[in-house]
Amino acid sequence: MLLVLGVASNSLAQSLSDPIRVDLNVYTPGTIPSGIGEPVREAARLAEEWERLHPGEKIKYQQIVTTGGGEGEWLKTQLLGGIAPEIIHQNAEIAWQDTDKGWYIPLDEYLEKPNPYVPVNKRWLDTFTNQALVNAKRAPDGKLYCISLDIIETGLFYNKDLLRKLGCDRMPDTWEEMRAMFKKIDSQGVTPMATAIFGLGSDWGQDILFEMLYRKLLPDMDLIPSSPESEAYLGHYLEAREAGFLFTKGFFTPKDPRWRELNRLLYEWRQFWPKELKNSDPARLFLTERVPILWDSSFLLRRMETDPYRTFDWGVAYIPRITPETSRFADGGPATVIGGAAIQLHLTNSARNNNRVEDCIDFLMFLSAPQSIERLAAEALVFIPNVKGAKMASQLAPFAEIFQRRYCAIKWLDSMDGQYKKQWRRMLDYYLNDGMSLEEFLRTLKLNFAAWVESHRAEAGWDFEGMEKVWSERSARLLPELN
Repeated sequence: MLLVLGVASNSLAQSLSDPIRVDLNVYTPGTIPSGIGEPVREAARLAEEWERLHPGEKIKYQQIVTTGGGEGEWLKTQLLGGIAPEIIHQNAEIAWQDTDKGWYIPLDEYLEKPNPYVPVNKRWLDTFTNQALVNAKRAPDGKLYCISLDIIETGLFYNKDLLRKLGCDRMPDTWEEMRAMFKKIDSQGVTPMATAIFGLGSDWGQDILFEMLYRKLLPDMDLIPSSPESEAYLGHYLEAREAGFLFTKGFFTPKDPRWRELNRLLYEWRQFWPKELKNSDPARLFLTERVPILWDSSFLLRRMETDPYRTFDWGVAYIPRITPETSRFADGGPATVIGGAAIQLHLTNSARNNNRVEDCIDFLMFLSAPQSIERLAAEALVFIPNVKGAKMASQLAPFAEIFQRRYCAIKWLDSMDGQYKKQWRRMLDYYLNDGMSLEEFLRTLKLNFAAWVESHRAEAGWDFEGMEKVWSERSARLLPELN
């Protein structure tokens, strides 16, 4: 019978016997967040509690494989074959590139329903603390494919004791103060600052610099306004297609003075980081007191609290402001945040193929109830719960305060498709390590951008016609900003 009915019967048989496979990233049982302390177990206990409420159901935690390239090659292969875990963590921006393939199931209709694990709740979406953050993860097609369980934010961890020894009594507020402070530290043979592994400084650093230098232009550059539901969080955020369109008008090319200034300042900043960018352990440099400042995320907090060899007093600050003293393009306003949603849970096509959509939704509701996410977050000590009523560990308070700032205007490398992202990443590292001049870098990057935009020409979502109409109304204000 099964041979006659083929896939449909196999799917039915599978739905009656197989567990729901779930990837919870750092909350996956057996994982050691930040590589220190005891493995986390709370998710296993929660699964057992849910199973008792649903006799016959089973949860199997299965962390997805990462191949090192950041493009999710393994996961995409699993999704293509319809055999990925039913529930996975995936950055929404990466998933957006494939929503037209049917690999992810929209959650909109379910978010309008009550969460039975939250008393008197009438709408699941209302249980999230920062609903604008949740809505900000809507794909370009307007649909929401994930829930944002918690929040990650970055900050400048600083060694108070070491800074005092180096003659520095406070963290800098402006770029000029930072430059003076870093030169003073550097003159004493100490590297002033490190940034988290995987190039956070040169990746997210360019995003933060971008907003501070383009802030005045962003209302006009934002040709596709954010939805009312996400505007409080995103503001004038530039989607990939907006950036691509603006590129065709001359922005983000050698003729754009702000683009040139961004990369000049990024290079200047890089001179105060360790010489080796890719393979060292910046957190270890900080914890062993070889650098006084480390730009990292709340993910480091567990290591700071748990490491038995850390003996110094420390604090958390944020990226200094760029003022007109440093650049004529800056207004002196505060640097934006760059973190945002941490664990972003998606429902894959496997849930549909295996007839498990309703069960998976129920488990997601269970996980996102305040009493559940509070336990997960407290044990891992890396992320801030994004659910009303869930308590936050006191150590996370500085990051929660930083998160109140305006969000960045774009996440550049996350906006790019695989091959173009990789090429940009290689060129950026080459430029920042004196492999090419600024002029060479800008010219080469322009070619990469042109190929990226051209690769999307036939896509409906990248139709420039609507943006062209808005551009015609604003071009008189924007074009004078280009050389």
